[in-house]
Amino acid sequence: MSAPDSSPGANPQLGLCAGCLHARLIESAKGSHFLLCQLSQSDPAFPKYPRLPILACSGYSPKHAP
Repeated sequence: MSAPDSSPGANPQLGLCAGCLHARLIESAKGSHFLLCQLSQSDPAFPKYPRLPILACSGYSPKHAP
């Protein structure tokens, strides 16, 4: 996965995760980037590192609610 853009929704390869409140960008010591779904900590139905892009998700919550 290429280096993600810092603005939400800027990388269509991330799908819904790009603008989700529960997504957290993780950078490894070697410089690789991963998206962590924080819902996975409390609900095993959500994968810790989902396969991207996610196009539909029952746990999706927008970062910036209107």
